[in-house]
Amino acid sequence: MKPEHWESIIAKHLDGVATIDEVAELSAAIEADESVRSHYVQMARVHAALATSPAGTGRVVSLPEERPFWRKGWMKAAALFVVGFAVFAMIWFRGDSLAVIKDVNGAVRWTRIDGKTRYFDSAGASVSAGTIESMTPDSSATLTFADGSTVTVSGPFNLMISKDKGKLLSLRKGVLFASVVPQASSQPVRLTTTAAKLTVLGTRFEVFADQTQTKLSVNQGRVALQRVSDDTSVEVQAGYQTEALFTAEAPLQVMAIPNPTGTWTADLEHDVDHGRWGPVESLLRIELRRDIGAGLVQAKNAREEYAERLSNVSDGSGAIFAEPVRNQRETLYFSSLSAKRNALRPILLGAEARFRIQGKVSLPSEIVIGVTATNPERLTSGRFSAERQVEGDFDIEIPVHELHTATQRAVGLELLSWFCFTSQREAKLAITGVELIVD
Repeated sequence: MKPEHWESIIAKHLDGVATIDEVAELSAAIEADESVRSHYVQMARVHAALATSPAGTGRVVSLPEERPFWRKGWMKAAALFVVGFAVFAMIWFRGDSLAVIKDVNGAVRWTRIDGKTRYFDSAGASVSAGTIESMTPDSSATLTFADGSTVTVSGPFNLMISKDKGKLLSLRKGVLFASVVPQASSQPVRLTTTAAKLTVLGTRFEVFADQTQTKLSVNQGRVALQRVSDDTSVEVQAGYQTEALFTAEAPLQVMAIPNPTGTWTADLEHDVDHGRWGPVESLLRIELRRDIGAGLVQAKNAREEYAERLSNVSDGSGAIFAEPVRNQRETLYFSSLSAKRNALRPILLGAEARFRIQGKVSLPSEIVIGVTATNPERLTSGRFSAERQVEGDFDIEIPVHELHTATQRAVGLELLSWFCFTSQREAKLAITGVELIVD
């Protein structure tokens, strides 16, 4: 392994964010390799000096202490979906077609309950009970059922479908738009997420779901939502929305869908859908360790130097490092952000708006910057993008009217997610800021 590989894992271990597999890998390497052992000792000494900085001189953040609910909630969510998948498996499907792929953007994989898989990059195929999921963060797919109901899923998504006295949908993550024709009262559409259960007789609605929350907005008709944590139920009518958190004890609130906004500032840490979040504290430690190793800073001055550098950056700063995804043809290095997870209002892409993107690459690279967005009727979603050449630390702007597909531009659509990728692994693409701005 290259030294930078171990440096990254050691840094994550010292900061308390290494995975179980990474800890096991590091432990084996420390036992077998003297150079890794020495490198660990050197980095641990610097880490100890930084971690004992006096009060008021810096912000040393421990991610496991800051976000314990996330890990606890994820484990509960995983257990719920294991149970959910088992229920789907028991409702055996006889191979009957349940829906047709009406539209596809990007790379999408279909997995039947019996484990057989198929990849789609074009419309027209029939699918039976199983799971449809995105292979890249910019993917989307639209399914049409025999009765004319349609479901569109977008952004990193995972959706299971089946049938048992009505359509069964289970959304593990992603944004889902549904247009459901009137259903018999004995055969409603039932949609489950980690945090909620929805019952639909005929309506148009939107759902955002991840491991900890479910947001429901109803555009037509009404939808009944039951929170999983305490079985509390509400009925949401057209023009209203609600949010169910996985462990929330507060009453479910139904409120009017707010008017849209034309601006957005991404919260990189909490909006990230794909990529590795690095808080500024960790980035400064890595930078300082390298400077000490290069003789640019003396180890005895590490605490003071760290405090000085930290005082020059804003709270919440950091970077998202692009992580690989594999489609059928190549490996791409992606960062993506949800515009639905934390946004308080719908975000419209105006003709005069532009995206400001800040980041860094280690060598001159071509990057693709884009959005997934939907039309006001929320019947379809698409992928709109533009290319740029960047090098070093970059700060660029891209007008919304330059984001396009082969036949359409993104102007006037609602923003679902933002993404950026490169095909060059050596670029080490990192994103430090994303804004949608209007003069």
